[in-house]
Amino acid sequence: MNDQTDKWPLDMLDYSARTDVGMRRTINQDSYYASPDANLERRREQGALFIVADGMGAHVAGEKASRLAVSCASDSYYRRTNQSVPDALRDAVMEAHETIRACGESDPAYRDMGTTCDALVLTDGRAYVGHVGDSRVYRARERVVEQLTFDHSLVWEMKYYPTSHSAYRQLQIDNIPKNIITRSLGPTDGLVVDIEGPIATAPGDVFLLCSDGLSGRVEDDELGQILELFPPNDATEALINLANLRGGPDNVTAVVVRVKGRVDSSSEPSAEASKPVVYEKRAPIPLRARLVGAGAALSLIVAACLALANLAGRGTWIAIFGALACFLTGLAIWFARKSLVRAAKPVAQEKLGKGPYARASAAPTEKFANAIGALCDELCEALRVDPQYEPDWDGVEKARAQAREARASENYGGSLRADFTIINYMMREVRKYAQKTQGHERA
Repeated sequence: MNDQTDKWPLDMLDYSARTDVGMRRTINQDSYYASPDANLERRREQGALFIVADGMGAHVAGEKASRLAVSCASDSYYRRTNQSVPDALRDAVMEAHETIRACGESDPAYRDMGTTCDALVLTDGRAYVGHVGDSRVYRARERVVEQLTFDHSLVWEMKYYPTSHSAYRQLQIDNIPKNIITRSLGPTDGLVVDIEGPIATAPGDVFLLCSDGLSGRVEDDELGQILELFPPNDATEALINLANLRGGPDNVTAVVVRVKGRVDSSSEPSAEASKPVVYEKRAPIPLRARLVGAGAALSLIVAACLALANLAGRGTWIAIFGALACFLTGLAIWFARKSLVRAAKPVAQEKLGKGPYARASAAPTEKFANAIGALCDELCEALRVDPQYEPDWDGVEKARAQAREARASENYGGSLRADFTIINYMMREVRKYAQKTQGHERA
């Protein structure tokens, strides 16, 4: 297992990223990028970038494709300092696509290799997502979890573009393999990168990027409950362990990013977070305002000439006329003063994409708490009969009792916290023993 946990130096984000080969694969074809750029000025301008890619292709081709996707897209995005965030994100993913395509065409070993790619940018109170394939990006907020991306899969395409024969369509959908994707980096001709955003963010928001090895084994509401209950490091561990304990047929990758600060789950999103993103656009000066300005300037010149003439002894009437001209000029400038300034005009940026595409409750449920309790009991009993594992059984039993007590009192959040703490601990013990065994075999 690879893992990385860190805090954004600007003290705004907590994040954790993990990838695991799963229970049935020997090669991990997933990759991720979760290293916000070290240059603080660039990060303030371009935001923090996170990427998940799920490769496909024979032998090591999928692994190659996903690694190219995250390395090329991340490097390309941070080089595009003169572009807007959505344009830079789209072009960065397209550059990764062209790089993978060229590599596949130049080497027969990598022919037809491809990968999904989901990229999330968080910057200054808003988020953008670049998306290709069936990996996913979610946001959990105030006990609701939303899928921000549209699966580029045959199943989702048929659901999204219905026919007149709904029963026949559902029969077709039920018989279509869920892993057939319609868009990917590398093989797809005329690739279109989906861009979602700007998505308003608020303290307490949690974002998840994951491969289908996770979303295919853990339901949306279950994902949401874990994201709401645990900090990023514990959440990624719990998500991957749950996918593996449910069979783990595929590689599993999870990147969890939390916007720091808690939001009261009983309150509505803040008004500030719900405001549309606006940018300042300089308004052109109207023709009428320009004519008034030119007339005022000419009047000032005439008034100045008359005043000089008066000083030269040309008479009282000329002085009176000059004073009147100055008064009228000042009055004209006063009434036209707002039109003479190139005011900044707020213009709401057009929303890109149509997300969210799915929504589920993230409130702790009795059903999920009972399921995880049973899974935890099963795991503990399986390891107890094997003498090779020597965890702290006293601590484990104490936590199990706490979980049972929480379920009995309908504190399902407390139950899930206790059970997942046990599961994470026991799975670490399993991996620790596996690494020790592999070390002895190599020796």
